[in-house]
Amino acid sequence: MDAYDGMSLCGGLVFFAPVALLVRTQAGISETQFFLLQALLSGIIALGELPTGHLTDRMGYRRSLILAQLLLLAARGLLLAAFLMRSLPLFVAEALVEGISAYLYALYGESDYLPKAAHAANFGTAGFLLSTAAYALLYRYFGLTGLLAATVLAGAAGFVCSLFLRREPRAAVPEHRSQSTMWGQLGKIFRDGQALLLTALLSMFSVAWLLVNFFYAEKLADCGIPLTWLSAIIIAYSAGQMLAEPIIRLCAGKSRSRLTAIFCLLCGGGLAAFGWLRTPWAAVPLMVLLPLLLDLASFYLEERQNHLIDRLDAGRDRAAALSAMNIGVNLAEIASLFASSLLAALGIGWCFALCGGLLLLGALGYMLSSRKIKF
Repeated sequence: MDAYDGMSLCGGLVFFAPVALLVRTQAGISETQFFLLQALLSGIIALGELPTGHLTDRMGYRRSLILAQLLLLAARGLLLAAFLMRSLPLFVAEALVEGISAYLYALYGESDYLPKAAHAANFGTAGFLLSTAAYALLYRYFGLTGLLAATVLAGAAGFVCSLFLRREPRAAVPEHRSQSTMWGQLGKIFRDGQALLLTALLSMFSVAWLLVNFFYAEKLADCGIPLTWLSAIIIAYSAGQMLAEPIIRLCAGKSRSRLTAIFCLLCGGGLAAFGWLRTPWAAVPLMVLLPLLLDLASFYLEERQNHLIDRLDAGRDRAAALSAMNIGVNLAEIASLFASSLLAALGIGWCFALCGGLLLLGALGYMLSSRKIKF
């Protein structure tokens, strides 16, 4: 276990996760306002992507991660303040402050990136399991305020861990380059068809995780399953997510492009089916399986993203290149969130089905384009 694993563990300690939507709704935030706040978050992130990505390339990935942990701590503190004051403007402020793969890719290289990313994610999952197990006790004695305060303390511990992160290789931090050179490299990203497809897919995965994290409880109610099952389901799917690392190691040597397409197709089909399911015996197994599939597909997509940057010879501006792609991710996410805010009135199942359908289309497009480009 290293400092990055410790940071991931603390990042997973989100004690209010089982009632995350309740934190907002008890403060007077409706489901429609929730989706609009998430759209605002995506918009702010999109505006800040290129400046922060360029800054990251200049200051180094380790320092950027330390700064990111500090901002995450500030965001969690604002969330606590917003809940205590029942303030919509403070929820907006929290969305403005939120918002790592370049560090891992530079430190471990293409061959070890996926195993390390999955390994660190397992520590995050372990933290999530611990916080879920402690949730009932904290909620009973301290309420939602205690859950939020414990999460803030965990964020502070994550910031301390970030101070002990290993430095990335000197070659990974590029020398100063002219703005025209950087923009020329980034122009390749915007003109590449594979980059656009990866961007569309990553945006759908962002929305998929939003639905899983915040609306599993509502889907349980739609299927007639008691909400008392929720904690058990969260623990089951979190434990299942820890299988991502051995599965990735088992798939070593196989075509990563093909595996990316397969996992994206499985995610799309699973989400679309889950949106329409109403029977508990079919919905619960999918609820447990979907997060593992989402993890696997996301890991492979992020690795393909970094590989694409290498192929386009934009590695010296890696963080800025990732930011350029993420602008598209956030813009597509905004459109999906606005659509979800409208569909939420019809039922949350429609949101799952729409996300799954779009993922299926994106995965099919990725398969077709991968045959044309050795990727």
